[in-house]
Amino acid sequence: MRIAALVPFLSVSAFAAPAESDAHHDKRQAYGVTSKYCSTASGGLCYLQYYVSQTAPTYRVALPSDAAQNSAYDVVLQVIAPNSLTWAGFAWGGSMIQNPLTVVWPNGNSGQATTSSRWANSRSQPTVYSGATLKSLSSSRNGTHWSVEVVCTGCSKWNNKGLNVNGPTTFSWAFSTTAVQNPGNSAGNFPVHTSSGVFSQPLDYGKNAKTLFTNYINKKG
Repeated sequence: MRIAALVPFLSVSAFAAPAESDAHHDKRQAYGVTSKYCSTASGGLCYLQYYVSQTAPTYRVALPSDAAQNSAYDVVLQVIAPNSLTWAGFAWGGSMIQNPLTVVWPNGNSGQATTSSRWANSRSQPTVYSGATLKSLSSSRNGTHWSVEVVCTGCSKWNNKGLNVNGPTTFSWAFSTTAVQNPGNSAGNFPVHTSSGVFSQPLDYGKNAKTLFTNYINKKG
């Protein structure tokens, strides 16, 4: 697993059911490496980490260990992406359609980032989703990567569905290399993804003691 290249950066700073293809959507990639990542810089908080390649984002998910099936609880999402990527997205229900989408992108070179909660009912530009709220915990940028970490309220449960805390949960992701035209506007449009993928894994790697999880959110927020 070639995650070592990200370590210096972190020490400084801290989407469709079966795959399909059309003129705007490539077949989703279903490869990558999942692992447990624990950060001493964050007081020992652990994440379920998904790594694809050096040219794609790394996604990390953390949650409290007392999270119950079909219940609402906060979840933390961390995204580390190469500077060549203009935005990165994460679908909590494993599909672009009808589940919360978290989309993030850098806002210039200052290390600031824009976060946006979205929802799509079809394969078209996702609209702003009020059912999930995002609070930024950190963002940074160096010569090779940018990173964003958010806590999402409303991403663990939606309609009559939600994350599976008792077995594998399927997530999907996407990113683009085409510039976001108005990067300061969280409600603005963003380009169609360049690539997308899916992975399925139990959430156990990302479970943390409730006190540790809550203290981390409160300290960072």
